[in-house]
Amino acid sequence: PQFVTRKVLEGLEHKMAGASVLAKQHNVLLRVIDVGLAAPPGIDSCSDLVGSFAGGEVVESSEHKVNGGTKNFCKFPAMTQEELDRCMLAGRHEVKRIIDEMKAGSSTVLVFGEVGIGNTTASSALIAALTGEPVDILCGGGATTSREGDESKSIISNKISIIKQAMAHHGALTMPNNPTLALKNVGGTEIAAIVGGILEASERNIAVIVDGFIVTVAAMVACLISPNVSRLLLFATKSTEIGQAIAIDTIQKVASNNSIPRPAEPALNMSLRMGEGTGALMAVPLLRSAAAVLSELATLEEVLSLEMKKNDDDPVC
Repeated sequence: PQFVTRKVLEGLEHKMAGASVLAKQHNVLLRVIDVGLAAPPGIDSCSDLVGSFAGGEVVESSEHKVNGGTKNFCKFPAMTQEELDRCMLAGRHEVKRIIDEMKAGSSTVLVFGEVGIGNTTASSALIAALTGEPVDILCGGGATTSREGDESKSIISNKISIIKQAMAHHGALTMPNNPTLALKNVGGTEIAAIVGGILEASERNIAVIVDGFIVTVAAMVACLISPNVSRLLLFATKSTEIGQAIAIDTIQKVASNNSIPRPAEPALNMSLRMGEGTGALMAVPLLRSAAAVLSELATLEEVLSLEMKKNDDDPVC
């Protein structure tokens, strides 16, 4: 249910959610931007709520936020063009703000994560719209780790049905070569904001650690808009969602078709299903280790050329 999204944001604001713990552990600046949190039933807008996230210490409401969230994409476009533009602008502005706050000369890598109950359905819909892959092979159980057997099959079957309805309504054949149209029709506000943020990072030549399924799909959309994005993507974790492999393959093909080295496969495989950028945060120490090895490890030639220090007490041979 939608209220879970709000509760996760409250957990992040109180620094007790998964991303909060990992960001603190690995000394990563954590900022959460609300770009489309739906209001609870009976309330017209989240901006009317007492205790809204405006001005929070960790969670902030974007000035570009889509109040009320996205629409039912089986009947309408998920967003208007103006709403899509605002969400992408929110992502761009946040990347600019973070970079401006970093110390001059510091090394910066961006980690993208998301919070949004139900966004695996939107992500699978985007893959279907942009790749033409059959919907039946794209859907998994999302965050439903405790559901097994018939209940899990029912959830997946329902997701497939929803996405097929959306493809029929919007015209599946109209979207494969038009990523912004697909994003407008079946995307989510958080996905659109991440797309904007990744595009901004690419234009600033800043590497991006890509979290699980949803962020991978956002990266795919960004690559289809601007193939140059693919040169800076570091995939953190393999998702349990079937569609992630298709999204990564699409990104790798975009890279190859534009003479860009193909991004490597995800570094970790933990079946997390946590969201929030947790998988990417767990990959931060790996990236730091790799950077240290590349910058400080001596080559074999350098080691062989070292002159051994002679100890005065060593026996003369």
